[in-house]
Amino acid sequence: MNIFEQRFVKARRLLAENEIDAVVVTSSPNFFYFSGTWLDSHERLQAIVIPKTGTPTMIVHEMTKEQVNPPKSVDRLFWKDGDSPIELLANLLPEKGKVSIDNQWPSGNLIQLMSLLPLSFVGSDNILGALRLKKDNLELKYLKDSALCADQIMDSVSKLLKPGITEKEVVREIESLFKQKGVDQLSFDAIVAAGSNAAVPHHHPDDTVLKEGDSVVIDMGGIKEHYCSDITRTFIIGEPSREFKEVYSVVQKAQDEAVKAIKPGVPMKDIDQVARNIIDKAGYGSYFTHRTGHGIGMEVHEEPYLAPTNSRLLEEGMVVSVEPGIYLPGKFGVRIEDIVVVTSEGAERLNNYPRELIRVG
Repeated sequence: MNIFEQRFVKARRLLAENEIDAVVVTSSPNFFYFSGTWLDSHERLQAIVIPKTGTPTMIVHEMTKEQVNPPKSVDRLFWKDGDSPIELLANLLPEKGKVSIDNQWPSGNLIQLMSLLPLSFVGSDNILGALRLKKDNLELKYLKDSALCADQIMDSVSKLLKPGITEKEVVREIESLFKQKGVDQLSFDAIVAAGSNAAVPHHHPDDTVLKEGDSVVIDMGGIKEHYCSDITRTFIIGEPSREFKEVYSVVQKAQDEAVKAIKPGVPMKDIDQVARNIIDKAGYGSYFTHRTGHGIGMEVHEEPYLAPTNSRLLEEGMVVSVEPGIYLPGKFGVRIEDIVVVTSEGAERLNNYPRELIRVG
């Protein structure tokens, strides 16, 4: 049984446990999860219907016939322009019961489906969400490869940071370096924030020129084999001030202790609190303005979240970022981020680029 067939088995198990009769898979990431084919048919319907019992069916436009190659245990149904694909989809669903719908499916399609069938429709958190919450061995391999690529590029980028170069120029270099690695799409628009700009967590890079004494926050990632990387490091050009060294030390400790606290069975809010307590105790609590981390996989931000109010328990196989930060308006900012996988014993960092303060330029 290959990895995709195993995922169908897991989906059926969850359908039974949740007393749901079928799940409709539509988004590109979820479609890829079950088929191994990344398909974006835009406004045209693409779906995989997984019933609690019986044979799953992939329904896609006929123009994609040569692109899709699902497991042999999955039927294929092709439709053409002029057909009513929602009606075809409705024919694959039970006449009564409860059906889980991919959370990312356009509401207009769901409304049309609701007019055709007297079913009870629910979201996909308990099925697709639960499956993707914990990564299997193939996903972990892709995430590790993606993280290694990001580490290597961060090393190259650090050597480019010097007085006179602009934030936008650094971004262009990041994009070029990823392309040289065969990664054409970034996980998100790269953040390069120098000096006081680094006090804005999601600063949009501009024509600001890097200068001596600036801290520089680099937050970047690429999509390799459809899996995202995400890494942040903060550098200093030249000699750091005493205040900067103190703040950097606090963030480094907060990040390190939060990673050490990760293990199965721990509430996610407790990990956030570990980092937050260290920053609070140092007197910078009001300058840590975001959650400690987020899940990552085929999407750069996905469940689960290391947030102050999230009581969900960590489980083996979950993958999260750990990225505390301190942002002093008008001065500088510091953030350190690694991707971490929850193991049976604790946590394994997927990023291994140095976290110690690095002077550049």
